[in-house]
Amino acid sequence: MKLKFLATALLAAPLCLVTTVRAENSLQFRQLGAIQPSVLVAQSDWSEFSSASGGFAVLMPGTPKEESETSDDGSVEYSYTLSLEKAAFLVHYTDIPNADELSAEQIKEILDDTPADFAKGAEAKLLGTRSISIDDNPGKEFEFSLSDGTPGKARVYMVKKRLYVVVGMTSESENTQRFLNSFRLL
Repeated sequence: MKLKFLATALLAAPLCLVTTVRAENSLQFRQLGAIQPSVLVAQSDWSEFSSASGGFAVLMPGTPKEESETSDDGSVEYSYTLSLEKAAFLVHYTDIPNADELSAEQIKEILDDTPADFAKGAEAKLLGTRSISIDDNPGKEFEFSLSDGTPGKARVYMVKKRLYVVVGMTSESENTQRFLNSFRLL
């Protein structure tokens, strides 16, 4: 299965075993070089965005742009991207065909390999990873830095047959953390 884009503002790399993430139809990561140190977005500017079909809700400081694309194998990818002058926030998901046939070890390998593959494709420096979970579903959190020094943090989760990638990039770690911590399954 091929994922054709991760988001309008993001470029990603291959995810091992099951899927490949590319940004053929998206803006290049280097275009995010304009992100400068930001001022915290006022708390009152944040509101919950939810996708019933996507099965998630998250706080964002604005309304994201929705995009979808169907791959050659018939799988559909969905991205919800909010690009601000000094920040970018993304939720991306896709259903993985035959995910119910993957072993626990294969799922672990996908999650373990995603941070390094993402950093390689984004030409970013991987700063660290840790195992996490959401509602007893496995995941991985990782921090990265773009070549221009813009920091980012992402979480990837495997929830049944669905792979979620949640990414925040801003120099204000409070905004990134607020975004990531607010992500929940419906």
